[in-house]
Formats: sequence, structure tokens, C-alpha cells
Amino acid sequence: MKYPIAPKGTVTDDYFGTPVPDPYRWLEDDHSPETQAWVKKQQALTETILNQYPARKAMLARLKELNDYPKQSCPIKRGDWYYYAKNDGLQNQWVSYRKRSPEAEEELFFDPNTLSPDGTTVAYQVGISKDFKYFCYQVSQAGADAGEFWVMDTQSKTFLEDKLLNMRHSGASWYKDGYFYSRYDDEQDYQQQDQNQRVYYHKLGDKQEQDKLIYEDPANPLRFYGAYVSDDQSTLFIIISQGTSGDKIIYRPIDDAQAPFQVLFEGFDFDAYPLDAYEEGYVYLFTNKNAKNFRLVKVDLADPAEANWVEIIPERDYLLENVTVIGGKLIAVFVRDVQSRIEVLDTEGKFLYPIEMPYQGTAAFRCGRKEDTEGYFYFSSYIRPDESYHYDLEKNQLSFYHRDPIKAEVENLVSEQVFFTSKDGSQVPMTLTYQKGMQKTGNNPVFMYGYGGFGYALTPSFSSIWIALLEKGFIYVVVNLRGGLEYGESWHEQGMLHNKQNVFDDFIASAEHLIAEGYTCPDKIAIHGGSNGGLLVGACLTQRPDLFKVAIPYVGVFDMLRYHKFTCGWGWIPEYGNPEEEQHFHNLLAYSPLHNVKAGVKYPATMVSTADHDDRVIPGHSFKFAATLQEHAEQELPLLLYTQFEASHGTSNMSKAMELWADIFSFTCLYLGV
Repeated sequence: MKYPIAPKGTVTDDYFGTPVPDPYRWLEDDHSPETQAWVKKQQALTETILNQYPARKAMLARLKELNDYPKQSCPIKRGDWYYYAKNDGLQNQWVSYRKRSPEAEEELFFDPNTLSPDGTTVAYQVGISKDFKYFCYQVSQAGADAGEFWVMDTQSKTFLEDKLLNMRHSGASWYKDGYFYSRYDDEQDYQQQDQNQRVYYHKLGDKQEQDKLIYEDPANPLRFYGAYVSDDQSTLFIIISQGTSGDKIIYRPIDDAQAPFQVLFEGFDFDAYPLDAYEEGYVYLFTNKNAKNFRLVKVDLADPAEANWVEIIPERDYLLENVTVIGGKLIAVFVRDVQSRIEVLDTEGKFLYPIEMPYQGTAAFRCGRKEDTEGYFYFSSYIRPDESYHYDLEKNQLSFYHRDPIKAEVENLVSEQVFFTSKDGSQVPMTLTYQKGMQKTGNNPVFMYGYGGFGYALTPSFSSIWIALLEKGFIYVVVNLRGGLEYGESWHEQGMLHNKQNVFDDFIASAEHLIAEGYTCPDKIAIHGGSNGGLLVGACLTQRPDLFKVAIPYVGVFDMLRYHKFTCGWGWIPEYGNPEEEQHFHNLLAYSPLHNVKAGVKYPATMVSTADHDDRVIPGHSFKFAATLQEHAEQELPLLLYTQFEASHGTSNMSKAMELWADIFSFTCLYLGV
């Protein structure tokens, strides 16, 4: 196969005496004419290959058919209104509606589809005023991390004139007639390393230049800062982190700008976030300090020393996922063997009663404020369409509210949790979903998905997308790799920093288990993952190219020596390690996908996928990895670059999502012979 020529540069970096060539450094600049011309040629080649699958158009049509049904989210009460989102089927963006009561007639609240002609402008809530009069949205082109803050008056359903520009990685925490937020230095290139985030207060009606600086730390430019205002508007908390794990929390009286900040939680070895408690002058703290599976403690703001913490929900031998404070009680969601369990406790942590789920799977709870006595549960699994239930806290009554009327037949689907032994002897779970009657022929097509990082747990969720593969006889596999939070912080720690190889070993072992148990064979396995999951796929295809036939890494982190130099990448150092420290350099180099491509190796059919507006994991990662694979290609199977335009770190609308999955599935089927 003749790939578009990528000229090689002469850039070589020296890491602690080890020279590391980087011949495709120029591809990091995805705005340059040279890079853009190369990307267009690559996409033209990819389109040619995808068109070789005769059912490509039919695949897209089937995905649209499977997803063309009305969808609705759980309601959430905001003051006198119940707000929720709907999609009539294939609308590019979900539309917000509201009702005065669950039985009342609905009214249209906000339709983001009107923000751009092609429906690629994304809007999502980042803050709400305490009286529910104002909602703050981040509005972003193509779904990028960077965008603008717009404020809507909920009475008139119109946006105010004041807008904040150059916003990213921030919420809006309301206080009186404005809100606290965080922003970086103005006017920076979208690829530039994010530095010097500061906390400001914006008063409605003022210009952004007039916003009051609340907190900064020039000595530590590579930190995140987030503001949180207590419900009673008395206390301002600043949550500080050096990356994606590990926090420090400081606080002061909100109306005394001269008061020094006190330390509530020392950083940065553990995670923590505050929740409003029922007692004045106290706060709940949700943390994994001295509790790998998390716990809830109560802290006296007048004397926050750890010795005075009162334990409300002690650590158990399974994960405490989250706690909601509502109606004078606590609703705690636990996770055991990747399944949710729900309990109601009093404010001191005494167990009152469980909430029985309608089926095994994932549970989430939504409510408006802690004074409410009602809310809505959302339940999901791999083989049942999402359902929502109204929950009356005073009556302890769970009543059915809504189920999406999906078009797919799910009665003949099976979801099976299987445990396998990884390389170091650890027992790791994965879930297999397939049609009833599946036989272990040793030749079944398999589509494997994993993530394994940042303490992100893969819990059961339903999507009509996968039906398109299941009805072709595929087994869809989700592997709960170490690095996630399925079994608490210890599970996370076993897959981070110098333990990162465990994640790849787990994924490799899961494929070997499927083969050994007669489900499939290497010629019938496709692997997929996005972002950190893209790193997973990149590492596995370079370490065990013989084990998989198809590999589709999406918006992946492939250059582990330079990931920290762009946008918010420095925030991943607690997860991966710092390439500028020798011990981490050697560890990162050992598995960095970009640096482990070898000549003369037969790699799986690979489609490296990215997006042109990705300002989290810059497209240069994918460009350089694809160019390196193609340089060393000595095989018949293709090594392609797939770039989606007007999209970011995730598809920007429904149309883009359908197109992406149709092409991923088409590429998979083409090279698995399905």
C-alpha cells in the first residue's frame, strides 16, 4: 500500500544520555499547511479502504435506524420546575425541557441545535444560581474543551449579554449576583500548555476585564483551581490539584476577602471533595485518605484538624462511589463487582434501609438541593434500555417513571460477567454480551473495549450502537482493567505510574482467556479504546501484534515522552509519571506506543482515529503514530489515519457519532471477514 509521504526531520532529544529521535515532530503542528495537506491525503486513502466494505452505507443506515427513537434523561428539580433533556431520535444535540410538575405539560427551555447550522456547537451546564434564576452554560465549537460562558435568565429563557471568553476546565459556583470561576492566561494558542489558572469572581453585567481576582499561586503555574460555594453562601472553598488525582482544599468566609485561607485538606497524596452537611459550621468530606475504597467524614470548619474528623460512613471492602445529601438523610451508592448497591443512612451514618434496584447494573441519583425530599434514579445495564424511577424519600418509595422505547430486540441478548487470571495472578473481571445460542466455535468475531486509567470505572450501560455488531454474531467485551476504580483506589494504583504495564497485561490476558475458553481466535479479535484507552490499544498492538487482527485506537495518547507539553497534559503526570524524571522516563519509554513500533513486524489492521478540534489529546499524537506505523509497514493489512472534522475529544453531535461508529464497525467487519 502506498501511503502519503511524510518527510522525516532530524529532531533528536536527549533524555538522561539516551538519544530519542522524533522525525515527525512537524506533525504536532496540525494547523500548518503541510500537516493539513498530509492529513487530507491520509483521509482520502482511508475513505478508499473503507469503501471496500460493501456494507459501509448499510452500516450507517442501520445505526441510524437503531438509534432513531425518542430518548429522555432523568428530571431534576430546580426550584419550581423539573428540568430534563430529550432527543426525538437523531437530533444532533439534546434539547432541554421543563415542567411545573411531573404531570404538567412540558415547555421547551433551550435548544442547542440552534447555535450552529451543522449542529456541532455544544452547550452544557456548568453552574446554577442558588435561586435557580440563572443557568450558566459553556458553549464550545465542535465540542472542544475551550469555549465561552453564557448565562441564561430562566424566567425569560434568553441569554444575557455578558459572555466570558477563553474558558476551559472550570465550573461556575454562584454567589449573590455573580459566580466564581477559573481561567488561564488570555490569548494562548489552543495547543499551548495550560498554565497559571486563577480563580475570579464575575458579577453579572460587568465586563470580563473587570472580574475580581480571588486566588492565584504564581509559584505553582501547573495546578488546577476550582471554586465551590457552600449552600448557605457562608464559605468559599478552593479545590486545588496538581493533576487528575490528589487534592488540597482551602477555605475562608466568603464575605471577608481579607481573611486568610485555612487548610481543610492537605494535598496532594489523596482525593477529597466537600459536601454540605446539615449542621451549621460543618462540612462532609468524601475522601480516600486512609480509605482505599473511600469514606465520608464530618469536619468542623472551626477546627478542621484530622484528629477531630468524625467518621460518618467508614470504609468497606468494596467501593463507596458517591454520597448524596438530601432530605435529612444520606443516599450512598456502593459498587461491588462492578454492580451498584444503594443504601439510605441518617446524617450520622446509621444504616436505615436499602433501595432495591429493578435489575443488576449501574445506578445514579439526581436531585436539586439537600432540602428536597424527592429525586430520580437512573438505572442502566448492558442488555436493558435505560430506565428512570422517581424516589420519594419520606415514603422510601421507588416508582417507575420512564423507559426509552428502543427499536432493538434485546430479549435475546445475554450479559455474562467472567473473571480471568492476569499475568501476575490477579483476578480481573470482564463482561461479555452476545446473542442467546452463541456457541463456542473458537471462531466468533469479538469486539473488545477497555480504558484502565485515571480511576475511571467501566460500569454497565446500555447503547443501541452495539446492537449493530451483536446482530452480526459478535461478542462485545468490556474489560474492567486495573487503573480504574472498580475496586477502589488500590485497583487504580495497580494500574498507574510504574504499574501501568499491568493494564496492558490485563487486556492481553483477557484476549488470551477468550481464546483458551474457545470463544474466538486471534484472527477474529478487534480491540478499541479512546483517549487513555487509545494508549491501551496502541501499547497492546505494539506489544502483542500477533494476538489481534484489528486495532482501532481513538484520540489516543501515543507519545509518552511529550504528552505533558500540550494543553492540560501536565495534569496526567500523577497518572503516568514525569518524562523529565529519569525513573519515569525509562518506564514510559518501555511502553510508549510511538517509540515501540518496530520494522519488519506484522501489525494488526489499524485505523488510528482522531479529531481536528481535539484540544485535550492533540491530534499530533495520532498523526505521529500513524506516520511511524506506515514508515515501518511491511504487510498487506493497512495502517490508516482517520481524522474526523468539526469534532473534538469525543464526537460533537449525533450525526458525527453515527458516522464514526459506522466507520469503526465497517473497518472491523472488513478485516475480520464479517
